[in-house]
Amino acid sequence: MTRGFLLTAALVILAGPAFAQAFEDKCSAPIAPVVPDGKTAAVPQLTQAANDVKNYIKASDDYQGCLLAEINTYETQAKGTKQGIDPNVRKTLEAKGDTNQKDKERLGAAYNKAVGDYRAAHPK
Repeated sequence: MTRGFLLTAALVILAGPAFAQAFEDKCSAPIAPVVPDGKTAAVPQLTQAANDVKNYIKASDDYQGCLLAEINTYETQAKGTKQGIDPNVRKTLEAKGDTNQKDKERLGAAYNKAVGDYRAAHPK
């Protein structure tokens, strides 16, 4: 009896990371574009950077939505099992979303700085 319980406990412990791994693979984090140096960039480079940043932010929003959907899917599926919900799955996926959000904010600030640097270097 104890042996069966230990085997079941081991499977439960191992199942959480397996669920998390399966869900992580479904959501692909976008790659942040490079923001040019505003002091030396030309207008077309800044325009391209603006488009790249907007596309990255959109892709990041989609990525974060995917992570949230994966959390909801995992928790819904896990409720119907004997294993229950592993809180580490939620923590792992939320941490990925938090990291992506910080990257979005960092990228937006970098772009705004580049525009400010461009304007300072090219006064009208």
